[in-house]
Amino acid sequence: MTVAAGLIVPSNRSAHAGASGASRRSFPMLQGGLSGTITVGYADELGAKPKYVEQAKATVEEANPDATVEIDLRQVAGGDYTTQLLLALDSGEGPDVIHIGGDRIGALADAGYIEPLDAYVAEWADWESQYPAPVKGGVTYGDSVWAIPYGLDTRFLYFRRDIFEQVGLGRDWEPANVAGILEAATAVKEAGLEDVLPYALYAGTAGEGGTTAHGFAPVLFAYGGAMQDEAGKWIGASPAIDKALAYYEEAWQTSELVPAEILTTAQPWKPMREGMGSGRVALLFEGGWVYGGYQTAAAAGDIELDDIGYLLFPTEDGGPSLTIGGPGTVWYINAASQNKDLAWEFIKAFNTPEITAALNLEDPHPVARTDAAALPEFQENAYLVAATESLESAVFLPNDARLNDVGTVVQSVTGAIAAGDATAAEASADFLEAMRRELGEENVATVTA
Repeated sequence: MTVAAGLIVPSNRSAHAGASGASRRSFPMLQGGLSGTITVGYADELGAKPKYVEQAKATVEEANPDATVEIDLRQVAGGDYTTQLLLALDSGEGPDVIHIGGDRIGALADAGYIEPLDAYVAEWADWESQYPAPVKGGVTYGDSVWAIPYGLDTRFLYFRRDIFEQVGLGRDWEPANVAGILEAATAVKEAGLEDVLPYALYAGTAGEGGTTAHGFAPVLFAYGGAMQDEAGKWIGASPAIDKALAYYEEAWQTSELVPAEILTTAQPWKPMREGMGSGRVALLFEGGWVYGGYQTAAAAGDIELDDIGYLLFPTEDGGPSLTIGGPGTVWYINAASQNKDLAWEFIKAFNTPEITAALNLEDPHPVARTDAAALPEFQENAYLVAATESLESAVFLPNDARLNDVGTVVQSVTGAIAAGDATAAEASADFLEAMRRELGEENVATVTA
């Protein structure tokens, strides 16, 4: 795997076949004759996945009468579930089939918690024919495939068309460049609209992973920056980092466009997303998946869906816009599982074109499989078409075990700016120092141009 300019480029090395996959048949046929019990663990607050998990369970058990698939569904937030799961994995336990974010692949692989899937995907014809290279790259780390995705992550710059029309920006507003976001937020603020927050920009520890993926990273990439250099070193200082932190200073301090509650509210993304839906937030760069909630609210008559616009994130010079891509929540096999072949059969049974299409129509995401994306019901959904097309402009965060450490640094410096405790210049110096401290000086590069 090569990492360049923050984009994961899949390795050309082919997956190796292993003895454990020698008798495995290609999907949709499942391997029969397996026995034993596996546990499938996952969290789902939305409630969209259970029926599809049960469908995959039934398929596996029908093909393998002597096998049992037990389901461990936790109706808690994904972050809370991940914390619980990591504790179990650290003890050599946890479910046989794991279901958490693909952004943890590097850390899970380095810790030895998950099983490489090369031998399995080598025997699964659909992996070669139905999963595009960027999708494969999103779950590849150290030249191995570690997980199977089904609904990919993409993100949009959401804006309230009704508010923008009211302040003179127009319902079809498009920023000329990244500075245009701050200009639009300033126009909203100066209009003095009651109970309307001009801009919600992730910062600090309260934003958790969103502070990197939804806040700092798109601004950094918009200014032409990267998180790693071509040698794979993390970039601790660059003109783009300076510009990104200056953007934060303008938004949070100079123009006071962002509400201070983002720093202190538990799970601030909830009121931020709800505010966009209700018309109390004018601008927000957020996950494409939240649009599904807006669709549901619109169907119930609670909001006007046409009032919510979505755009790619603009760049500094008005060049091609971008989004932040990701593999989404994915399926892993626990390295400690005593029945990995049966665990793989469940993953394969879940990741059919029919299930992935149905689930991602219900909980809108671009689908990982090209045959699912080509289904008529997908093509009839304008949002899903736009979301799928956005992946062509996606920059993926490095699939590296140290990404969480970098995220801690990002949270610290953006939080300091947002709290008014540091200027952009001071935050830039702190960023470099913290990166060297967290990652080791030998793993941190500086870029001068």
